Amino acid sequence: MKLKFILCLALVLSGGLFGCSTMPSGTLSKSAEGKLFSNHEAVCLKNDDSARPWQLKYALTEYTVNERELFVTVHDRGELDIENKWRPEYSAAIYVKAGDNLKLLKRLTTEQVYFLEPRIIRANMTNGDWEQLIVITGVYYGTGGFTEEHIFAPVALPVSDLKFMPDLKLEEVEFVPATESFKKYMGADEIIRKNEIDTFTDNGLSFSFEITKNGLATQPIAKVTGTYRLECKSDGGFRIIMDRFKREPITDSGS
Repeated sequence: MKLKFILCLALVLSGGLFGCSTMPSGTLSKSAEGKLFSNHEAVCLKNDDSARPWQLKYALTEYTVNERELFVTVHDRGELDIENKWRPEYSAAIYVKAGDNLKLLKRLTTEQVYFLEPRIIRANMTNGDWEQLIVITGVYYGTGGFTEEHIFAPVALPVSDLKFMPDLKLEEVEFVPATESFKKYMGADEIIRKNEIDTFTDNGLSFSFEITKNGLATQPIAKVTGTYRLECKSDGGFRIIMDRFKREPITDSGS
């Protein structure tokens, strides 16, 4: 499935997506804020605060295994916090095309994190199958890079009636960070240093982080790298959890 990036696609915050029409492609002018468009399906945007208009940051589309078209968008709008720091509010949304309309499947809105560019990947499972995953990563403001992962699997429904809904639903994937799973392998005086770095691509799900000792927060003593596995949960749904790892010491010279 070939990933197609949409340069100008807008969100609808107007209570319903139905009735939007296709609009011609072209160059977006500043006067068109709140009326973004693409050469695909139009998604109308209604700004609920004229002083802080939503602006498109990222957008992409991809086809699912049952040939339904997904749209993923990220918008932000500027805001100063109580310390006068620029911390935009972010909103991410996932839509699916249902007949001639777009149906909102999920919205994430936050003032605590900023969203990185979303990804749609194909992840292999432990049973030999694969699943399509939508990955939206949020980075907490003021933490030096601590992240949270929002991961969803589009799942085909057995019965469909496109007059009312697409034959597709989103299942939120349970994500267990490697830093949580690895704690049982750490010494009593050891702590995780800084944040975990996760890399989720078609080539695999991997992670890395550093370990230090209490009182030596700026000096790492070991680096841990490894991979996650995507598995089916016994009660249904999916889970991403640490699979394999390697711990290597870090010397004073950094080797």
